[in-house]
Amino acid sequence: MEWNRWNVAISKLNASFMGSGFTFTLSLKRKWVQAAWFNGNKNSVEEKAMKKYLRLGDVKTLNIYTTNFGELNPKLLGHGTFPWNYNAQTAYLDGIVVKYVAVSGGSATNYNQGAVFVHEVGHWLGLYHTFQGGCVDGGSGGDYVSDTPAQADGTSGCPSGIDTCPNLPGQDLIHFVRRVELYGL
Repeated sequence: MEWNRWNVAISKLNASFMGSGFTFTLSLKRKWVQAAWFNGNKNSVEEKAMKKYLRLGDVKTLNIYTTNFGELNPKLLGHGTFPWNYNAQTAYLDGIVVKYVAVSGGSATNYNQGAVFVHEVGHWLGLYHTFQGGCVDGGSGGDYVSDTPAQADGTSGCPSGIDTCPNLPGQDLIHFVRRVELYGL
């Protein structure tokens, strides 16, 4: 992966989180070629070994890994850890993993503009999917954001006018915080 793609990704990340109190800087880039890690499946022995070997920093350090994911996860574009899962014994698992073709400027058509990267960082900062927990009023479930309409399940594509929780206010939101596992390449 070309180094300049990281600068673009970090710029888009900062633009997306502008006004949130979070800013990101690229402090270290390392390229490590290890086929088993690159092609490892989500949460596999290979992925855990990669993270254990490469992890740097502390709880405030976002570690980002790019892989191809394995044959068990061909449509997966990324995944990230939630901050409440961080603990001393498994600190090495903390961070995000993004399919290399989905980072800004990659070859994953429609998924190479930086949204997947931003989406996974959102999880790392503690944001749930809007449909987390299904049809539960926003302040007490779902994504736990009171002004987000409840949503029953994930969305693929960009449909409009959908209301999967008709007994609660608002239609489903369609934006970049969507279930990336549903994205097809």
